[in-house]
Amino acid sequence: MQDKQQKIFNSAQQMFKEYGFKGTNIVKITQHAGVATGTFYRFYNSKEEIFIQVYAAENDRVKQTVLNDNDLDEEPRTLLPKVIHQLMAQMNVSLILQAWYTNPKLKQLIKDNSSMQDDFMYHTVFQLIKHWQTRNLLRPEMTMARVQQLFEALVVVNNHQEELPTGDYKQLFTDLIEGVLDRILK
Repeated sequence: MQDKQQKIFNSAQQMFKEYGFKGTNIVKITQHAGVATGTFYRFYNSKEEIFIQVYAAENDRVKQTVLNDNDLDEEPRTLLPKVIHQLMAQMNVSLILQAWYTNPKLKQLIKDNSSMQDDFMYHTVFQLIKHWQTRNLLRPEMTMARVQQLFEALVVVNNHQEELPTGDYKQLFTDLIEGVLDRILK
């Protein structure tokens, strides 16, 4: 039984990776897995339910990859722009991660799922910020809520980059990150 569930999960992961949430349906998942559509419903109630599990796996994979590829004790003004650009690059190529930002229904389902950690961007950045807090690198007046708000604003800017005047977006985003760092670090 576990073998069929794993086949369905692996198939869903592949289909969501290739076609995104909207471009994937249960029939595609089960055909790719080589199981009957009814078998899907033995393990999952809906496409949304399996997507959340696939999203969680992708979220964890990206966070671990980025954190493992960097020296967390590197100077924050060097480290954070590098980490954020790596995370944004992953989001821009992953249809699975993009669904969190582009599909309000999925965003709410993921947010409401108590077993899910924060999304890959917030979790990774806040892991770094907590590390800096323990190293006493943050300004004393900067609460975690305030820091979170500043970084959420960066995500909003990134999600609406096509609405900004043309120019070097990567440099603009780097400038914004540096400004936030100047505000939160001693």
